[in-house]
Amino acid sequence: MLDLEKIIVIGTSYENLSLLERENFMKTRPKYIIEDFFKNKKINGYVNLSTCLRTEFYLELNSEINVDDIKKNFSVEMKIKTGMEAIEYLFKVGCGYYSIIKGEDQILAQVKSAHTEALEKNHSSKFLNIIFNKAIELGKKFRTESSIAHNALSLEAISLKFIKSKFDNIEDKNIFILGIGDLAQDVLALMVKEKLKNIYITNRTYHTAEKIKEKYDILNVVDYKEKYDSMKYADIIISATSAPHIVVEYDKFIKNMVENRKYLFLDLAVPRDVDIRLAEDFENIDIFNLDDIWEVYNQNSMNRDKLLEDYLYLIDEQKEKLMKSLSFYEK
Repeated sequence: MLDLEKIIVIGTSYENLSLLERENFMKTRPKYIIEDFFKNKKINGYVNLSTCLRTEFYLELNSEINVDDIKKNFSVEMKIKTGMEAIEYLFKVGCGYYSIIKGEDQILAQVKSAHTEALEKNHSSKFLNIIFNKAIELGKKFRTESSIAHNALSLEAISLKFIKSKFDNIEDKNIFILGIGDLAQDVLALMVKEKLKNIYITNRTYHTAEKIKEKYDILNVVDYKEKYDSMKYADIIISATSAPHIVVEYDKFIKNMVENRKYLFLDLAVPRDVDIRLAEDFENIDIFNLDDIWEVYNQNSMNRDKLLEDYLYLIDEQKEKLMKSLSFYEK
């Protein structure tokens, strides 16, 4: 028999940890803790939802373990929700209730991606699959009916707007993008759309960077091993890798940088990619991160909050549909 109380969510987000705290937490490799529980058959399955703003694990426990057994393995205080509260939380996450930009589309894509990864790596469960399918279905319906994401600023749009706020004109600037994951590609797509031309990209896997160039032939691909040689001529450096360590190292950068050239870093990674001592020691270097860029977000948040309230009934409807699906599954 399916037991709702065996479904839990445990994790952290920008709501309870600062960027530095999230960064330090990620360095402890929390997903390997959960993976060990799964390999040792202490949990029936898990889905890892990790973004630049949150690290959450959706679990189906079994009779050999309880929430406290898992919680004590982490280095920070984890938010925990169980049963229907955990399921409702996932539904709201997918709809954008807990995003900095309420109702934004990116989080739904991230929920889909997290579930797809769990399926591909065989660490989900039938119970979790039902719940996540319902969450994704709801996320699509919520956005269609509420139109909350209409003309919304996304994280990549905010990032570009933030960069523009620091320059009179960026059309003549050299832009260097380090790492080409989803967020970096989204920023890149906006830059290409705005017809910016002096764009250089690099990635640890050169072949992956070349595939991006096939899509945007105006790009210049730089070998990862030669990144510092090209980076020294950049005005704007955007870094969004998934590396667990510093990618732009202090000694290697200053060895190559052009004296008195102004550098602006936008570090969108968690943990951060750029050694912050560069900005502390050199007046010509500015480093900004995720916590800095929200100052440009000036959308009408009151209107969005009202939409979230007005369409809350969709969450309740989906919970009822889920319970019917679970009843059918038990038969």
